[in-house]
Amino acid sequence: MRKIRTAVAGLTIGAALAFTGLAGTAQAGPTADQGVRATFENRSIDLAGGWQGAEACAVFAQDDIRCYGTTEAADRASGYDRAADPLAARADERGARAIPACANGWVCLYEHTNGGGRRLIFNDEYWHNLDNHGFNDQTSSWRNNQSGGDSASLAQHTDASGTRVTLSANSYASSLGSFDNKASAVHG
Repeated sequence: MRKIRTAVAGLTIGAALAFTGLAGTAQAGPTADQGVRATFENRSIDLAGGWQGAEACAVFAQDDIRCYGTTEAADRASGYDRAADPLAARADERGARAIPACANGWVCLYEHTNGGGRRLIFNDEYWHNLDNHGFNDQTSSWRNNQSGGDSASLAQHTDASGTRVTLSANSYASSLGSFDNKASAVHG
């Protein structure tokens, strides 16, 4: 287990968590007043009311959220190909399969450490209130598979204020440490 952690740590040098403690509102700040609608198994569900058996939900656009019964189905829908994933390939070379799937151009949040549990993924650039997605204070690990220095952020409060964590581009954190289960908003 120590070898896997060491391999993952070596892969995530660029994934330094930047706790900045910024306060104030962000552009188009999220609101905590409603859930978002998603499609799952040919029906519409309110994510704030529960995922109803979904394992992964992908936010393609503000009005296009799709949920899937398996993470593999979400991978196919988002275009993930492990063979073309450079971070996963480096981990595989070292014998560590601990790098979770996250399609190119997406930010992935995981319910548990090490990329486990339910997955909520984004490929847009605005603040999302995680309570509306049924994911408030439930993020334990993340992966940002965006390129070109396109960092993402987690914020402690639904208005994108409080402590923030920067999710560096092309990086992964298997644990959020002291920020575990404290994210209420995400900006992809």
